Amino acid sequence: MPLITIGNSFLGPSGETFKITDFLGKGAFGEVYRAIGEVTGSVAAVKLLPVSSLATNDSKIALINEIRAAHQISHPNVVRVLDVNDGTSSPIGPYILMEYVSGGTLSTLLRVQAQSGTLIPFKRALEMMIDIAQGARAINEKLIHRDIKPDNILIEGTVLKISDFGISKFADESTRTQTFKGGQHIAYMAPEAWQNQTNTFKIDVYSVGLVFHQILILKHPLADSVKDANNFLDWQQAHFYQTVPDVRTLRHDLPLSIAQLLSRMIGKRPSDRPPWDEVLKILSQPDAQQATDHPSVKAAVDAVIARRQKEEQENLRTLQKQNERSKQVAIYSYSCESLLKQLQPIVEQFNRDSQHGKITVDRRTGPFTTYQIPSGPRITITFFEPNFARIKVRGGEVIGGGWIGISRGRSANLVLLKDGADDLYGRWVICEIGISAIVDASKLIGRYGITRQTVLPFGFSDAYFYDQIQYATGMMHAFTYNFTDDAGDFFAQLLLEACR
Repeated sequence: MPLITIGNSFLGPSGETFKITDFLGKGAFGEVYRAIGEVTGSVAAVKLLPVSSLATNDSKIALINEIRAAHQISHPNVVRVLDVNDGTSSPIGPYILMEYVSGGTLSTLLRVQAQSGTLIPFKRALEMMIDIAQGARAINEKLIHRDIKPDNILIEGTVLKISDFGISKFADESTRTQTFKGGQHIAYMAPEAWQNQTNTFKIDVYSVGLVFHQILILKHPLADSVKDANNFLDWQQAHFYQTVPDVRTLRHDLPLSIAQLLSRMIGKRPSDRPPWDEVLKILSQPDAQQATDHPSVKAAVDAVIARRQKEEQENLRTLQKQNERSKQVAIYSYSCESLLKQLQPIVEQFNRDSQHGKITVDRRTGPFTTYQIPSGPRITITFFEPNFARIKVRGGEVIGGGWIGISRGRSANLVLLKDGADDLYGRWVICEIGISAIVDASKLIGRYGITRQTVLPFGFSDAYFYDQIQYATGMMHAFTYNFTDDAGDFFAQLLLEACR
């Protein structure tokens, strides 16, 4: 339901009274109305600013200042800001009064074209792209838009105008506690913007490059890489790691210069993206060539494009694997720390009750944690490197392991089991290894880390753990596997043995 009543009046620029005539809709950041000046009859759009939803007073001041900077932009390809009111002298609260554009959005146009299956003729597409680039350049001379997308590009006759500049970062703050599904700009957000790096105009170049693709092929070029269009993690992965194929594979009437330009505009690294002057120069002369141009040179340029795209795909694939591995290792480290914290109350209880010495804990030796028992042996825990080879045991997936035991005594393996795709951290269980009755134990000495001093049951060292734990499925094997779910109870049993 609209926040203000149709028919309300307010003072606009030059002291003219404007009357609200229509409710136009609600966007991600405020409601929009149509208003008419009672003296001039001029039509304007009024966007209410929900400054009350911003976190701090500084944010509110920054928003008004940013929009006032936008007020200074005057360009035929930018929706004009006619007036800004912080709400102190307005019966309708804080608002922006903007040029009213009657032709709808680029998003609607592209959707209609896609439904009809009709590509926009290249000449017309080029005119549209030039309009957008000119508008973006004008905006970037004052500020960074941060949210260029087809929904924010309006159409007046044949002219395209960029709207809603200067408020997107505040829209993010305003809707931060809500679902991310309203943030359509995630489909056009440059990789560095996801990481909260310093914003430069290059993030707008990236967004416009994606919009250019959409104008030419009527679909978002990363759409096929996204399983759920409402899932911001899917979009983040696509922007970080997915390359966009040469636009000419989907549209054959495009000049080589345009294909190269679009590829550069959506480069993952901001430094690879061209400045607006270069973008406009190429768009204004897409077929520029000399009579003496050699066809082999053109083929060579095509080969360079193909090679660079292949190299980028390989580099992004490698980077994705490295980043995924880093995340998995970080989660694994948390799981290891969680196990040690689980054992801490046992140590604290012993130290509270014992008058004959305390357990001291030493974590200075890399992956080893040593519990020195007073007047007794040590209990040592060591964690192995994580493994993601999809080994299945007891209905779970082995994602990590370790060794726990008394020096020159009983030991076992720690096994981290992941129960399903949603279980990121897993649960620790104990696995004691024995030797099967059908096997001559003496023949195993010198193998699998077993020596004459090995006490049964035992735990494999890291060199053998992942190779051998995969057989803990009940099948006939040289070893037996006895699992215990309570790692804390097992640690307490080891403590008892160590103290005897």
